[in-house]
Amino acid sequence: MSKVPVSTGYANNMKLSDAPLFEQILVIITVTTLLCLMLCLVFIFIMHFLMPKKVLKTYFKEPYFNAYEIAMFTGFPFGNMRTTMFMRVLGFPASGKRRGLENAYKLAPGWYCKVSKYFLYFFVSNLALFFSAIAVVLVHFEAWKQ
Repeated sequence: MSKVPVSTGYANNMKLSDAPLFEQILVIITVTTLLCLMLCLVFIFIMHFLMPKKVLKTYFKEPYFNAYEIAMFTGFPFGNMRTTMFMRVLGFPASGKRRGLENAYKLAPGWYCKVSKYFLYFFVSNLALFFSAIAVVLVHFEAWKQ
């Protein structure tokens, strides 16, 4: 009786180094951007605790937000979403014009506004790269045909 390996399929024995260069780069970009997005969530969690209380007390109330939004964005997990929204307003003051938040940056320290601005540049570009890589993966491997 001869011993036959259980996993004889091509996919089970494939290593990343055996894949073509294009696929290696695609995997590396996808995994790296996914890890960066996870680190962004950790960074938002840290910035949540560093959010200036003066900004929240002044602008996180009516008439800037309705009662439902205030209740929804107060606790976990949507509190971090509130932090991201305020980071956007603090980093890019003109983006708060519709709600009347264009002067919120005056209540926050300068370093918080700068960090928010550069973080959002990084986050949006990383998110775009991630979704672009996922789209290329779907097209390259024709995932919708399976």
